[in-house]
Amino acid sequence: EHTPAAGVAGLVKTLAVEAPKLFCRAVDLAPELTPETGAALLLAETQDAAADLTQAGHDGTRRVGLGVAEVPLPLHPLADIPEVGPEDLFVVTGGGRGITASCVTELAARHRPGLLLLGCTPLEDEPAWAEGVDDAGLKAAAAAQLKASGEKPTPKRVEQLFRAVTGAREIRRTLASIREAGSTAEYLAVDITDAAATAAALAPYKERVTGLVHGAGVLADQLIANKKASEIERVFAPKLTGLRGVTAALDAGRLRHVLLFSSVAGFFGNRGQSDYAMANETLNAWASSFKQRHPAARVTSLNWGAWDSGMVSPEIKAVFEERGITLIPVDTGVKLFTEQFDAGRAADVVTVLGPTTPLSEPERPAATGPVTVERGLSTLTAETIVTDHVIGDAPVLPAVAALGWAIGAVERTAGTEVRQLRDFAVHKGIVFDGSQPARLALTMTTAADGVQVDIRSTDAKGAPRPHYAAVAVPGTAPAPATVTGLPALGGGRDAAGFYTDGTLFHGPALRGLRRVLAEDSSRLVLECALPELRPEGGAFGGTRFAPGTADLLLQAGLVWVRLVQGTASLPLGVGRVDLHHPLPDGEPFLIVVEPAAGSTSTTASLTITACAPDGTVLTRFDGVRVVSAPQLAAKFISG
Repeated sequence: EHTPAAGVAGLVKTLAVEAPKLFCRAVDLAPELTPETGAALLLAETQDAAADLTQAGHDGTRRVGLGVAEVPLPLHPLADIPEVGPEDLFVVTGGGRGITASCVTELAARHRPGLLLLGCTPLEDEPAWAEGVDDAGLKAAAAAQLKASGEKPTPKRVEQLFRAVTGAREIRRTLASIREAGSTAEYLAVDITDAAATAAALAPYKERVTGLVHGAGVLADQLIANKKASEIERVFAPKLTGLRGVTAALDAGRLRHVLLFSSVAGFFGNRGQSDYAMANETLNAWASSFKQRHPAARVTSLNWGAWDSGMVSPEIKAVFEERGITLIPVDTGVKLFTEQFDAGRAADVVTVLGPTTPLSEPERPAATGPVTVERGLSTLTAETIVTDHVIGDAPVLPAVAALGWAIGAVERTAGTEVRQLRDFAVHKGIVFDGSQPARLALTMTTAADGVQVDIRSTDAKGAPRPHYAAVAVPGTAPAPATVTGLPALGGGRDAAGFYTDGTLFHGPALRGLRRVLAEDSSRLVLECALPELRPEGGAFGGTRFAPGTADLLLQAGLVWVRLVQGTASLPLGVGRVDLHHPLPDGEPFLIVVEPAAGSTSTTASLTITACAPDGTVLTRFDGVRVVSAPQLAAKFISG
């Protein structure tokens, strides 16, 4: 029923931020897997070159990584989940003050449920010394009261008295605002980490409570290496012990609306907040578990980004702005909270409301000169992307694999996405015919206009032999683009024949061209779908680039040459690569091939665009250079 093990993922993701030199990954294995299968999957994860992935799950048939994309939230109304109304009674933890109070006040205005606010602050009559004194004058009045009573007015004691009065005042304002909005409201002063006290406080309401908003939480920021057990317990207590105590005090079967305040600190990990990340990741897993056990209830864990509520210092806010992270304005956050109770949001279980990138990033040492990484080729001979890429009798390393290695290497070195490359050239491909080099060296050299990437081997005499080259431009995003006038999926003719008539040479795992939807010398449109390949544990890909699906773009170029020039061909390079979005893994998409200036009778210059069925550009190869090679047609067939 409770899922504390889920918190380990929050710890691992935070460790990845605080200790970037470590390989950090949380692996979630389905309980039904055998120990042998689980061990094999876990060992495979430790060899994954895509070290930036910090969480993965296995169910025995699928491997799922964790990531987010900025997309409009779809609406999924669930007919069997009722709307919130005056007949509902909500328990709200941490609801007397702060952000949670603002949220439930608006909930009261929109839906008018009854609200039971739980908090630790005693709601007592205001002391005589504070009556008629505004907040600005309270500290002076508190100091005077301490002196009058014979106690030394230390800053700590003054602050205690000040907070007690201002806390109670804020709770009273919250109650007044809720009642003014049209809802009933009560405040119960109880420590929700005390299960017995919580059960006693909620006992009179147990049979009426139909909703829960769990907003309680505290912070105790400190790096993992310096964390104290007492700090960890202080953070865990309200989030986890409190949730357990409150749900145990209620009738879970009567709960129709459950909303938890989680955080992107858990979803991504965050420097100094390992315990907070663990607690919030546990809330996410708890929400999923509770939803499975109570499918008729609305259950959502909201992973909030940082709110612009005065709790973030100007210095930290400036850092966020520099990284493109916008704080959530209070009005916006309150609106998003109340929208979660709309019918269209009823299917949400774990939702991120905030940035699509972590609040903090690993501190990577800046490279002061060229960086070289080496890779042995012996294990590549067993990879499907190579064994199904055979010309004649010899497997050949796909050009897109070299391109993907360049992208991934730059991303992991620079610590940022590569969205654009230019001047990709194939100098001498790698043919696995016994003469291939034992190792390749990839060297990255930073220049003013990007990162020059050169992939070379060394011959028997020690001389460098160039194989591939490109210029990566980290951090530069291509402008959004759309292709118009596209035919619908499913039309045209079957494209399977291109794999057997000498046009293409690719084996079953790379045969992703499905249908020819439109064809003439000015435009070729193909329907495609291919389950993605991850050779060498992701070493030959990047955030928005994977070699299997990317190879389909070059395949489409070879098809255009065959249809227009009537000959087999091979790609030599790409002038520019724009990576807008990852290509679909196993789902249909379109590839559009159009000729560009510079084509001759023996060469073609092409623009090849992969796009979604609605025309949204996913990946574009501009200036693709293809050379006619009629002598290869027979080898294509034999391969």
